[in-house]
Amino acid sequence: MTAPLTPNEHLAGTPDQRRALRTDLAAIRATPAIHARHPGLLWVPMPALIASRPAFLDLGLLHAGTELARLRFRELGLTRLLPPERVWIGTASADPDAFGGFHYPGQGYRHLQMAAVITRYGILHDQTHPDPCLVTLDLLRAYAHDSLHYGSYRLYQWRAASHGYDIARTRYGINFRQPDGRTYSAPDRPGSPSTRNLGIIMEGATDREARSITRKAADLARIDPPAADPDRLAYRDTTGQVTTADLAAHRLSSTPGIPPRPDSHAFLMRMASYQHTVGSKYDTFLSEASPTTPDDLHTLILTAMISGSLTQLSQKLNEHYGPRAFTRMFRTPAFASPPLAA
Repeated sequence: MTAPLTPNEHLAGTPDQRRALRTDLAAIRATPAIHARHPGLLWVPMPALIASRPAFLDLGLLHAGTELARLRFRELGLTRLLPPERVWIGTASADPDAFGGFHYPGQGYRHLQMAAVITRYGILHDQTHPDPCLVTLDLLRAYAHDSLHYGSYRLYQWRAASHGYDIARTRYGINFRQPDGRTYSAPDRPGSPSTRNLGIIMEGATDREARSITRKAADLARIDPPAADPDRLAYRDTTGQVTTADLAAHRLSSTPGIPPRPDSHAFLMRMASYQHTVGSKYDTFLSEASPTTPDDLHTLILTAMISGSLTQLSQKLNEHYGPRAFTRMFRTPAFASPPLAA
């Protein structure tokens, strides 16, 4: 691989250290094989899958949605999507309980390998696939999500280790980490409805944007939402419309005496957990930090994640919380050398 860095990755250290970092990243990324962590699945590179024109995908919808993502990300400062050749799609499994989609365990983008794994929505051992539109929307959401991870600002440097040196990621988006692993912000208190954890905020911003793009694609294609679960919930989740009432209704379906479908139950439970711990918390944070213009704050978070510049985001937070709001809101006392003076 001749160009091992993503559009917004940077290397710290001396010229020799940066050359060594580039060489090591190139070696890691030359043969990532991250799909090998799921040996029970049949994996297909994304370009090969599209070229095969599978019956479970609506390629017109996928291309239209990808174009929406490309245009939106360009507005935010990201000029390239995650290269499709760096994406593996899990399309089938011998496991009768394997249910694929955005909430499949171990799915997602891996920054060191610069690659992603995504699974086809639905029962992976069953050749009777759900509506191709729903499968495609789930894939679009995952691809847009991972493209934002791919395009976010990163800074790598060497970290001393017992066996020599390791690659340390000391900056990701608007988040910071010491080489020894100490993070800029602390975990949220259990049960907190909002968040002050930068990792949760960035994940929430990434998925809010991916789901917004997916909903626009669904609306433009005039797709009718499915009527029955799990497809109904999956559609509402992937288009950013899932509600507390939706999740409460699903929790009722998992009470004793009402046996859930074993194939989709775990998937829906992971969906509910993700919404409670990421999506809902991020939405609450936006409404707290920018009550009248939450969408403006969301856009500033995304542009800061991509560019690495905290200036405009800091100014926006200062309007509501006063001077040095970013540091006061997010920095834990255990983290030394605050990166922001505004």
